[in-house]
Amino acid sequence: MRVLALLVLIFLGVAGVRADEPKLHGNVDAARAIAKADADFAALAKRVGSARAFRDSMDAVDGVIYGGGAEPAIGRDAIYKKMGGDAADDSALQWHPVAVFAAKAGDMGVSRGRWTSTPKSGGGKAVSGSYVTVWRKGAKGEWKGLVDIGNADKLQ
Repeated sequence: MRVLALLVLIFLGVAGVRADEPKLHGNVDAARAIAKADADFAALAKRVGSARAFRDSMDAVDGVIYGGGAEPAIGRDAIYKKMGGDAADDSALQWHPVAVFAAKAGDMGVSRGRWTSTPKSGGGKAVSGSYVTVWRKGAKGEWKGLVDIGNADKLQ
């Protein structure tokens, strides 16, 4: 059994497939672009904070985020406010897609994945969950989040 597992790992390494890369479905080129947009979104959150990353990565007019047991936030300003605005993040939010689905036309898609929020101070426990983001390709070719839904694994 160990030999089989080793052979699978070697094959994946030779084939250039990483275990942490999302599975791509539908229009593979668009799915790959969506996976990159999702990863860039996560990297932006790490660099500038969640509120700015959500504000800048979601559609400015039609973007909607759900979560936290409250009403959804719609549009750039409401998303920024819901995510904490100018306040410093009290936790580090990280995520990664596990699967990406793209429409045949290559103009819309969905990523789903896992997230973890870890308190920056010594107290508190990390919370993990799942998310789904609907993506739409803009007129200039950029991908923006249209709908983002996050759900914790366990109610706190």
